[in-house]
Amino acid sequence: MAEAKVKKVKADDAVSKPKIKQSDLPSLQVIQAELSRRDCQYFIEKFVKIEDRDAAELAVPFTLWPGQVGALKSFINNKLNIVLKARQMGLSWLALAYAVWGLIHLYGYAVVAMSKREEDAKELTRRIGFILKYLPDTMIREKKTAGKWNGPTWEATTLTVTIYHPGKEPSVFNSLTSAQDSGRSLTASLVILDEWAFQQWAESIWAAAYPTINRPSGGKVIGISTAKRMTLFEEIWRKATMGVNTFVRVFLPWDTDPRRTPEWYEQTKKDLPNSYKAEYPNTPEEAFEASEGIAFPEFSYDLHVVDEFPIPDHWRKWRSADNGYTDPFVWYWFAVDEFGTVYIYREYTRETNEPKVSYSDQAKQVVLKTGKERIGFTVVGHDAWSVHPLTKSSSTPQGKSIIDFYVEGGVTDSIRAVTDRMFRKATYHEYLKPYYDENAEKMTSKVKIFKNCKKLIETLPQLLIDEKDPEKVMECSYDHPYDSCGYGLISHHSNKTELEVTRNYKDLPDDIIEDLDRCRNADERQYILSKIGRMPQSVI
Repeated sequence: MAEAKVKKVKADDAVSKPKIKQSDLPSLQVIQAELSRRDCQYFIEKFVKIEDRDAAELAVPFTLWPGQVGALKSFINNKLNIVLKARQMGLSWLALAYAVWGLIHLYGYAVVAMSKREEDAKELTRRIGFILKYLPDTMIREKKTAGKWNGPTWEATTLTVTIYHPGKEPSVFNSLTSAQDSGRSLTASLVILDEWAFQQWAESIWAAAYPTINRPSGGKVIGISTAKRMTLFEEIWRKATMGVNTFVRVFLPWDTDPRRTPEWYEQTKKDLPNSYKAEYPNTPEEAFEASEGIAFPEFSYDLHVVDEFPIPDHWRKWRSADNGYTDPFVWYWFAVDEFGTVYIYREYTRETNEPKVSYSDQAKQVVLKTGKERIGFTVVGHDAWSVHPLTKSSSTPQGKSIIDFYVEGGVTDSIRAVTDRMFRKATYHEYLKPYYDENAEKMTSKVKIFKNCKKLIETLPQLLIDEKDPEKVMECSYDHPYDSCGYGLISHHSNKTELEVTRNYKDLPDDIIEDLDRCRNADERQYILSKIGRMPQSVI
């Protein structure tokens, strides 16, 4: 039988391939332009040049360090950004490069930059012009030399840069000087607050600007600064740390610049012994600690603040109060665990703009919040014990004090606080001091603060040393949480010292030891011991 003839088919003929012309492929220029539009980091590292007066060439490629990449991602992904940094981190250049990316690629994009001085505002405008000048002329050209170019162009004045998009709305960069009414001019796609902590009128500007920025569909903020105490910048940073506001924190320590070695840092410490922490901080706490004599540099949110949990019934508990009516009052609840760690687990206070609460009503609220918890005592400041002469009468010859109003409200266990300011500060240092717990294998402290004690957490980092006496905290209008908590810590510290004396009686029954532990002072312990025929070895 004859074999069937099979036609051989070439592999190339099996699948017909479309013929692609070279002219159909996008050019490298088009690909790069699209990547730049989609990816800000690509745009910056591929095309942006910044000024470096120490380099061989004045204009150098902006090669981002890892810390700068992290900051840029925060700018892109978050509406409100607050950046705390060491010196010379290139953050102003980074924020401006991010702004240029938006100005070039988004029609009608508006950027407002705020500076502390006119010279600084002019410098930011100059830097925007510098970045634009060194971009490829296939991307954008300066208007005065653009000729017949029909792509985007730019022109600049002293404080303004305008990007013209053919047939579209122009994009504008405005640089302003910090002034009391500047905030009302901040309707923008992006607001850059440069050296925010050092701007005059910062609070007024932010109060006026926030409503114009707080649009559902836009309005980003980048606030950049080194640390300065007692400023709006510090307040926003600390509230962001506590989760009170919606700002996202970005911190760039001294070693963000990879050229800075440990040897460089050690030499810097020797050259700037009094200011290296402020200029080149290693942590946010260190940045603010270095500013203007902070009272408690050891306070750390990460170390001292803990999540809330149910307090065990058998832990010893007590309360403290710093009385107030027109001034805000502050009450705290304390508990101590089996290892001697003190937990501050509840806070009761009011904001200055909230309705005033009478002393008896405060006490009623305290009783309500305490519920069935067994409280040993409530330590109260000396002012609450003062008897007003006009309250004396035939029926109340002894007169009445604030303590009497507390009693009417149900708080009947008050004791006098130790109000010595030097001892109060010293006690805080003892309890805040970090130490290494070998059992837990981590750093810890003798005191922990529940996250719900927001005023205390907010206040402690802001307190300053008294310039006239560095062993005391400077008195201020917002120190009420510090005072109240201090009363509670001192009362426990004193009580703990006395209890250690009674614990020398190891042969006593457990129930007697428990009763001794619950005593509020040495007199009560002496009374119990006398009833069982034992006298204390010493009374402290």
